[in-house]
Amino acid sequence: MAIRLVLALTAIPAARASDVDSEHLFGFTEGADIGRAGEREAESENIGHFGKAAGRYAALTQNDSVKMLPTDNLRLSANVVLAHFGISGVPDLADRELTALQGTSFEARYMVLNRRSGPFGLTAIVEPRWSQIDANSGEKLTAYGALFTLVADRELIDDRLLATLNVLYDVQTTRFPVADIWLHDSKIGVAAALSARVTATAFVGGELRYLRAYDGLGLDLYSGQALFAGPTFYVQLAHGMALSGAWNIQVSGRSTAGGPLDLSHFERHQVKLRFNANF
Repeated sequence: MAIRLVLALTAIPAARASDVDSEHLFGFTEGADIGRAGEREAESENIGHFGKAAGRYAALTQNDSVKMLPTDNLRLSANVVLAHFGISGVPDLADRELTALQGTSFEARYMVLNRRSGPFGLTAIVEPRWSQIDANSGEKLTAYGALFTLVADRELIDDRLLATLNVLYDVQTTRFPVADIWLHDSKIGVAAALSARVTATAFVGGELRYLRAYDGLGLDLYSGQALFAGPTFYVQLAHGMALSGAWNIQVSGRSTAGGPLDLSHFERHQVKLRFNANF
């Protein structure tokens, strides 16, 4: 699917770009649009991770952010993340019921190409972060990381069908205070998605995401992989307000521990629900 989308983004004759904002059309996968200079946006993004190899596992995060565009090509945002963990009977994880501030992050997006005036949209994203709660176990720690994403999208059928392709690299260094040790890990991934207009204010689509986990900051030692697939939706509630989301299922995967799926680094289900408003 990813190869087909690359060809679509580069080989199909350009369609006339509509006014639709592509950023939130594709679920977990990103669109390249960032807005216009002077705009401000508030966003609440809720993500749920459900299901491990056994037991009960739920990790919920609420990422609240404020975004601003000093220029047409640059957008900056500040983010605060709250988390809740409900874990019971999961192998290698302590039972836990916890709600806490997980961490904060800062994001910068730079639009290299605008799909409305170029052959396709191209945006680079960097998001450094600080965390005090482990995203998988809910354990208290100190972690510093960054997510780097390159996003390319294109309108395949004018005002009707859009496609996107993401390539990502994620690194994190973590200190566990009890053992007083530092661990380093990294992930790479590629994601592709399509979104089609079904009404004047609604889009539905699907996405495919492939992720690989490694020990070490430089992809040093392979530790697992997962392939996620699922539906996406986007609904414009009013001018400048929208609700969007996705549900992904791990359809294939494997870790160094064995098994048909990688349920050490990832989950069976990932769900996203996002509300955003421009002001």
